[in-house]
Amino acid sequence: MSKLSERLTSRAAELNISQTELAARVEMSQPSISDLFSGLVASPRKWREIAKELQIDEKEMLALIQDAIVEAGKTQRVPRSISARSLHDDHEPNGTIDPTPMPPATGKPVRMLPVLGEAVGGEDGQYSFNGQILDYVACPPSLANVPNAYAVWIDGESMYPRYKSGELVYAHPGKPARRGDDVIVQVKPREEDMPPRGFVKEFVGFVGDKLVLKQFNPDGRIEFPRDDIISIHPITFSGKY
Repeated sequence: MSKLSERLTSRAAELNISQTELAARVEMSQPSISDLFSGLVASPRKWREIAKELQIDEKEMLALIQDAIVEAGKTQRVPRSISARSLHDDHEPNGTIDPTPMPPATGKPVRMLPVLGEAVGGEDGQYSFNGQILDYVACPPSLANVPNAYAVWIDGESMYPRYKSGELVYAHPGKPARRGDDVIVQVKPREEDMPPRGFVKEFVGFVGDKLVLKQFNPDGRIEFPRDDIISIHPITFSGKY
């Protein structure tokens, strides 16, 4: 059990607040609160609301969340409402991250990766890469030393059952894609002054002047002109937050 779960359990008992009651107060599901109290989740979205209900100082809550993320192996999602600067002060305005780990209060290195892209829906699972950083997540060990690594949330069912909606996938920008790799592809926009389009698909390869990708739901292939391709980044890690 993490220090976070111990502190939450202790405060709930002191205030005589059940998990069910706390879930109702902060408008979360009871299983989600149970996972948090048992240490299965390190970073709840509604951490401020939970801290308020349990009368825990926000700075203390942030420190507990940081410690819990480290203990969880740096694979837990950090809530949007946590200031990115409070976790990582050297991020660049264009969304790139300094790969140098920043030591937290525990003395253990933690690097945060940006979550890029805005899901716009559709059966092809298209994203709009407008440069906006939607969130920050703890970096998995496999990408700890990879400059400009980033993550994307899966939205929709176009790659189901390989990836489920809401799952995080992590990209390695410097690794070449091979046939059969899952990739995040950025494609030129259809109109000028629009952000690039992004797709999470399986890499098939280049055939003539076309890039060929595969999706699973519905099963089929998608092609783009080679000249329209901005980048192809292999997915090296994925998981539910």
